[in-house]
Amino acid sequence: MKKRRGELIDLLLGMSQVASTETALFHQEAASAYGLGITDMKTLSVLQQAGPLSAGQIADRISLTTGAVTNVIDRLEQRGLVKRQRDTKDRRKVIVGVNSRTLAKGENVYRSMGRAFDQLLRGYTTSELEFLVKFHEDTIELTRQEVAKLASRG
Repeated sequence: MKKRRGELIDLLLGMSQVASTETALFHQEAASAYGLGITDMKTLSVLQQAGPLSAGQIADRISLTTGAVTNVIDRLEQRGLVKRQRDTKDRRKVIVGVNSRTLAKGENVYRSMGRAFDQLLRGYTTSELEFLVKFHEDTIELTRQEVAKLASRG
């Protein structure tokens, strides 16, 4: 039993690396389909998940300098994908949000992946889904901690 458990852990660790690589490659292809770089695409993703953020908040979230983030925002704004607006609480600050109208007009290259995952997940029992939710919550938190460790080294 102990041997099998170790084998499964090793298998899962290896599969996690493969899944991470495949996910990164998918996101690279998706970004390319939109004519964007991966950093531009991940910035859009962060804004869609978190809502409007300041350039500093974006920089913290994606571990870039504020200067680099300004360039990303400029590129995304030129494409009509984000909008800058003054912070209502501090007029000196600029808040960046996704331009939902522009995004809604374009092709959604993620739609096919979303449908495929929806179909896959529908094949699991409720208890399996509950386990998967817990697993993903844990791996997201673990990954955030590891990103913070790496970012603090710089």
